[in-house]
Amino acid sequence: MLVEEAVWTWERALPLKYVLVSEEWDGELIVWARCADADGLFVEPAPRRERLTLVECAPTGWLRKAVERVRHRSPAPDGSAGPGGPGGLGQLDLIVDRPEPGTDPEDGPFCSPDAHRWQLLDPVLLDCRPSARDASLVDVTVEAEVDGPVWHRAEPADARWRLFNGTGGAGLGNCRRTEGLYAHRPLPCAPPLRLIGCEPGERLLNRLVRSRADGDRVTLLALDRSGRVMRHQEHMPLGVVASRPSALGGALVDLWLGEGPAVRPVPAVRPVWDAWFEGPPAERGAWAAFPPEGRAEWAAFAAARQGAGGPLPGPVRHLDGRHITDVPALVCALGEAVAGPGGHYQQCWGALRGCVCGGERPTAPFTLVWHDAEVARRALAPVSVDTAGETPYVDDVLRLLEKVGITVELR
Repeated sequence: MLVEEAVWTWERALPLKYVLVSEEWDGELIVWARCADADGLFVEPAPRRERLTLVECAPTGWLRKAVERVRHRSPAPDGSAGPGGPGGLGQLDLIVDRPEPGTDPEDGPFCSPDAHRWQLLDPVLLDCRPSARDASLVDVTVEAEVDGPVWHRAEPADARWRLFNGTGGAGLGNCRRTEGLYAHRPLPCAPPLRLIGCEPGERLLNRLVRSRADGDRVTLLALDRSGRVMRHQEHMPLGVVASRPSALGGALVDLWLGEGPAVRPVPAVRPVWDAWFEGPPAERGAWAAFPPEGRAEWAAFAAARQGAGGPLPGPVRHLDGRHITDVPALVCALGEAVAGPGGHYQQCWGALRGCVCGGERPTAPFTLVWHDAEVARRALAPVSVDTAGETPYVDDVLRLLEKVGITVELR
């Protein structure tokens, strides 16, 4: 039985909110504990941002326009340096490799087997100035969360340092080298997690009696009030550092895990979890009451249950555009239009940045009537993901929808 298909129950008056499980090599599901609550699941992440300098850079597309704005101290309409909307440049990929004989310098980012790749997440352009060796080039300073190799190697003289437009690989220029990339980046600390009011399974009871250290890893399932899985956190080590009788009474215990999930939701999205705990929404537009990060979390909940219900019948769907003031809102509203309240529209949004999939076609073509479309067009006017940074985000979305066979009527 798939974890997502399970309906979890227990014979107690308390609501069951979490289940701790693991899966054996043969697919057998092991239930370690059922729990009434968890403390420490919602955590504000520690900042891990770094400064990098792209030396002797020749930017192209919207990166070049962003550099020019900074050089002339002229901000984008939304106050950021570039077309990614508030927060800066969206996402950049930086690849260094050695060109193989016969390859075109303009080939995609994966033409060399020994290429090193870094993702610059949420980059912000801080400064740029003419390079010392060549005034036609610029040294560009960015701040970003950096994900990639940490070990240092001596790059060959003919190494190519190339910039790409996040997912999809559209080129944004090159540079001679980058300062600050090969640096020690420890993984973020995963603080402890307390599971409250737990009913231990047989294996966990044995573990509590005979404490031992091994490689068991578990998954924390979050349930709604009906006992159905609404989200699951990534695998984490089962390291119980303390257990005590729970204040909730009975034979329940509170468990302290020395290390919880490495990636956790932020406290600001907890109201979204509370709303989905009561069950999938029955009314349209419930997501609109939340800020952008809450709307993004709402879209993640909808995606987790994308198989439920399925698409709405009929050749025409209606999209309520009154509250589309940010990108997550568009995802939520489009999901509702296609699959009803709490619905999800399955689409690779990386296609907007040139992902090779080109977008995913619906099972049957339909007409999408987009009401109050001007709300999104005005609110998202500063946002752009195309390489040149010239096409507004809404226009790119419309082009993608039409490309995959959806007829859009703007009203």
